[in-house]
Amino acid sequence: MNTKKLILEKTLKLMIEKQNSLLSIREISAATGIATGGIYHYFSNKEEIYDEIIEIYYINYYKFNIDKLRQINGNSKEKIHDVLVEIFKQKEAGIKIESIDEEIDYRVILSILTAKGYVYENTVKSVQSSLNEIGEFLTKIIEEGQKNQEIRQDIPIEDIVESLIFIYWGIEYKWEMYIIEDMISSFEDSFDLEWEKIRFKE
Repeated sequence: MNTKKLILEKTLKLMIEKQNSLLSIREISAATGIATGGIYHYFSNKEEIYDEIIEIYYINYYKFNIDKLRQINGNSKEKIHDVLVEIFKQKEAGIKIESIDEEIDYRVILSILTAKGYVYENTVKSVQSSLNEIGEFLTKIIEEGQKNQEIRQDIPIEDIVESLIFIYWGIEYKWEMYIIEDMISSFEDSFDLEWEKIRFKE
């Protein structure tokens, strides 16, 4: 592992251990075993360290692997279901942290970073971009489903997409807040009801 990545990961680990997102360069130096001068070689100040941690472990959490979604096949119901399940799987898996051996619930990381993440300049733009990407992806599936008479044509596509994103966003929020332990199980409970509303009926 390169030194810069080690500094970021060890800083994040220390944040988790101390339950505090505000650390001094001296604390970071002690946690990494790198002299303060060595840390300043890679980062001009601790805010720069925080910004990179937010980008990697907070902002990137709200993104998803679009290539995996493109590999999903099936009819409209199967595609909508499997696309959202795949996104939930990616969320629950979090982002791999090489230098932390023990398994950490990614929600712990999110809770530590949320205060800084909310005020970070790229957060709103990045989260909105991810939601738009999901919306565009679902729109294509629904358009195809209406064309193939699998999805009702009397409901505007944007209304169906909005409803599905609302379900996705609500489940993710409940998981992050520890209201539910498993996003996929919660989604399964609501998906059949949602599909019954939008499926094509002869």
